[in-house]
Amino acid sequence: MTAMAVISSDIDTLESIYKGQGCTRADGYTYDEFEVGLENFARFLEQYNAPATLFMVGQDFLREKSHPTIHEMVQRGYEIANHTHTHTQGFGHLRLDEMEYQLLEMERACIDVTGIKPIGFRSPGWNVTDRALPLLKKHGYQYESSVFPTTMMPLLKFLHWSSMSDRQALDRTTMGQFNYMFAPIQPYQCAEKQLGRRGQNGLKVFPVTVTPTLRIPFFATFLLSTGIDLFRRSYTALKNAGFMIQFQFHLSDFVDYTQPLFVDQVPQAGKGQYVPKALMTPLDEKYQLFKQAIDIIAEDYTFTTLKALTESSD
Repeated sequence: MTAMAVISSDIDTLESIYKGQGCTRADGYTYDEFEVGLENFARFLEQYNAPATLFMVGQDFLREKSHPTIHEMVQRGYEIANHTHTHTQGFGHLRLDEMEYQLLEMERACIDVTGIKPIGFRSPGWNVTDRALPLLKKHGYQYESSVFPTTMMPLLKFLHWSSMSDRQALDRTTMGQFNYMFAPIQPYQCAEKQLGRRGQNGLKVFPVTVTPTLRIPFFATFLLSTGIDLFRRSYTALKNAGFMIQFQFHLSDFVDYTQPLFVDQVPQAGKGQYVPKALMTPLDEKYQLFKQAIDIIAEDYTFTTLKALTESSD
């Protein structure tokens, strides 16, 4: 059987993440990273003949200048999935009607521009809750990809909370329910009322990829922080276990925020805002590291989308 891998990306603009915090431009955000980042990402993946699953924010569909780029991604065979309407970091703590609004407004915006209804969902910051499960089922979603089954969850939650001291409480939360750290680490059907447990609910869960046993995160942000050597060891453990891999990027991974075009829109690190390394690293440096990583995966795996994997398992 062919080993399968998915490349997914959360398409988060600076507006989606920071909502004005740290932007010093008199005329506000340019939103240029949306087009620049997606074009760079598409060119990067061309060499692997790899489609990607794009978790997109609904408000980005409302800007007409973004429509040509969105249409190009669809024409390339990329999947568009739901990442809420306004990238609400505290999604898992919202009231049910607020969750439903975030879900449906993104869906409406996507359909208006592309004619496509998303079938997959990922919460900003992987901050999901079991309370969202009935809503996803109600509105016909076939998979969810926010569960993050890492033993590092308590530490990562603490670091995020500490680094976001200048933000509201909802923005300082991340990674969803603590019990998700013990969820299955390979794709599974979830239980009727619990995203983090196997069952016969009919909703597929594609968890964030972590390694066997130690459950070390395996995605681009972690790669930038820890380097290629740990990536190689983690990859070997995943391959030897015969695991499906989902390697996750963010839009910022393919934007050079050190350039004058963007530098006055990025908050300063250490000012009560979490600023990931991707926003402080030149694009050439990121590109070379990501190429090493995807070259390694491409030797053993065939790339597809989360939608294609979901439909093939039906």
